[in-house]
Amino acid sequence: MNSDGRTTVLRSVRRALDLLRSFEPPPHNRGISELARELGLSKGTVHLLAGVLEEEGFLERDPASRRYRLGPAVFRLAAAAEPDLRLAAREPLHLLYTDTSFPAYLAILVGGRAVVVERAGPTLSFLAALDVGTPLPLHSSALGKALLAWAPPAVREAALAELGSSGLSAMTPSTITSVAALEAELGRVREVGSAWDREESLPGVACVAAPVRGPSGEVIAAVAVAAPAEAVTDETHAGSLEGVVRRAAGAISQRLGYRKGVDAGAVSYQGSR
Repeated sequence: MNSDGRTTVLRSVRRALDLLRSFEPPPHNRGISELARELGLSKGTVHLLAGVLEEEGFLERDPASRRYRLGPAVFRLAAAAEPDLRLAAREPLHLLYTDTSFPAYLAILVGGRAVVVERAGPTLSFLAALDVGTPLPLHSSALGKALLAWAPPAVREAALAELGSSGLSAMTPSTITSVAALEAELGRVREVGSAWDREESLPGVACVAAPVRGPSGEVIAAVAVAAPAEAVTDETHAGSLEGVVRRAAGAISQRLGYRKGVDAGAVSYQGSR
């Protein structure tokens, strides 16, 4: 390849990467005209780049609004790019599954969604699609609520503004669909230390999540278990499940170097079976 050809290839690659990076700050969905203005490119060039990235799974387009957002290929890469976190979480997640008999998940915040980066336990029929790399909505999932509740205030406010402008999709009749109600829920989550999704994402499924902290105390992930909703209708059972999820999250935090606020039960968490 001559120098002109190499320059052309490098320019195309850089433009594609710049286009993907433009989705990092809110809003996490953008149209062709908006992208063209931000990147200083023609609409035709952006349309071509976005089309290729969509074909490869790095972008996806909403058929109604025709706006783009990050696609599943990005989320799979995000999951693969967290080796230290995944390694620290692997044993506690396995113990959490063993302790509860319910599948356990670890997620991080990427592109305005909670993305599963590690899991333990078999795939249950009601959670067949919930695998590593799966993005989850912030407003209806326990993992999303936990990540949003403890996100930096500026990040949380931007996410709430974006949700308000695009609308909170009603996944089930139990889904929170107003920003005010979601804000109140996030305040409750921070107060009690864990987040619940009681049939808000999937009918018949309940999840409880707790935050995972990095060395300096910032919340960098969340851990959760998913169970049939009928299994946690009893508040004593629900409270017990909530406690074991918190201990697993604390154990992962401790493995990552966080000390303050991690109780002895979390540090010594070895499961009960």
